[in-house]
Amino acid sequence: MKTVKELKQSVIPRLMCCWGENCAIFFITLGGLSAAVLAWLLTADFLTVTGFAGVSEKRINLSDGKILAVTAAMLVLIWLISTPFSYGVKWYRIQQVRGNSVHARSVFSCYSSFKRMGQIFRLNSVLLSKKLVFVVPAAAVLAAGIFLLNNFREREEKEMVFSIAAVLFLMIAAGIFCAMIIFNMKYAAVPFLFALEPDKPPVYLIEKSCRIIKGHTDYLIETLLSLAVWLVPCVMIFPIIFIFPYFHMVYTGAINELILADGKDDNSSADVKRGDKLAAGN
Repeated sequence: MKTVKELKQSVIPRLMCCWGENCAIFFITLGGLSAAVLAWLLTADFLTVTGFAGVSEKRINLSDGKILAVTAAMLVLIWLISTPFSYGVKWYRIQQVRGNSVHARSVFSCYSSFKRMGQIFRLNSVLLSKKLVFVVPAAAVLAAGIFLLNNFREREEKEMVFSIAAVLFLMIAAGIFCAMIIFNMKYAAVPFLFALEPDKPPVYLIEKSCRIIKGHTDYLIETLLSLAVWLVPCVMIFPIIFIFPYFHMVYTGAINELILADGKDDNSSADVKRGDKLAAGN
């Protein structure tokens, strides 16, 4: 398995072959999110102006039931539209990392089949249920923290207490966020495995991802930390166009290394089993 330095060196030549396509993926993603947010704002404004939703000092009043329903519907719609695209993008990138030049339109390939879309949504639903084991308790802790902070803020005589509580809450939130990333990292290979074996059942893909990542979480963390320095130029906004494709290709390369390493282990195990059978036969 390649070291992180070797991985980055091997990914750059492949990225040079598809840099334009990766930049296009970035703009499509950003444009889709921008359009969704704009549609949400326009819908909320329309409901407020026409009197279907209550008037508030805030432009978007999430305490209003109708606005909340529109927000929930918008999130579900974004999930339905973006999920097949994200899987198509992962298929495209892992093919590029493996040295297979494929057409850029393959990022939309998952929309061409209702069967494939059904498989993706079923896999994502199972995966979401696995992640909720950690997400729900974490969300409950964060919600309780926000509630307590709001209570402290209302008491002007305890500003020092509020400041200390705010710092503690940020530290706890950061710890929970990091723990959630590490906990969910064992599912990192699932979408890439689906791209390579789309007809396998969700349980098989999830179990295989957990097996692949087990013992190699530090490899992924080291890869991500090695890319952290590139976040500094992102402050200028424009470099994001070029840095994000590099991030994603290196990350895809890291997952690919783990998948290939697992394949070699499987072949070695199969060879050992065949040797045992031959020895038993003799």
